Amino acid sequence: MPMTFKQNIDAYAVGRRANMEEWTTITRTKEGSGTLAFGVPVMPGTGAHTCIVLDATNGRNVFGITEAVAVLPRPGDTYAQYDNVAICESGVIGVLLGANVTRGAQARFNTANGTWTGAAQSASVVTIPGAQFDEDGSNGAVGIVRYRRPVPSVSVSG
Repeated sequence: MPMTFKQNIDAYAVGRRANMEEWTTITRTKEGSGTLAFGVPVMPGTGAHTCIVLDATNGRNVFGITEAVAVLPRPGDTYAQYDNVAICESGVIGVLLGANVTRGAQARFNTANGTWTGAAQSASVVTIPGAQFDEDGSNGAVGIVRYRRPVPSVSVSG
């Protein structure tokens, strides 16, 4: 049986680096029950060297954006409790868009639905310092965020 290949390979996916520019990744342990999606911002958990998904509370320390890992011990696109979470601290990474976005705009995270947006800050839309959209994108598509973690990296909500 002959091998068949996909005609068009996606340039990037949620949680994957979009190119080979310089990048930095750190690792933390997923804290708590439930899952942690790829391509979302994370903050410190309560335990040593742990992380959880960023919430809408003003002034949170943002570690970075979760990266996709192909070698998890189960299927799926999420981390589970006690998994080692790869976190993009610097780089260009694929994220799920929850609205149409414009290249160069400040990237914000909607904590209510777990997507990225260029919308104004609100009770559930959090500004991520050091994050901007690298290209135009459409609602529901995979977009690219260029991220450079500033220190301090403190989230801002409305």
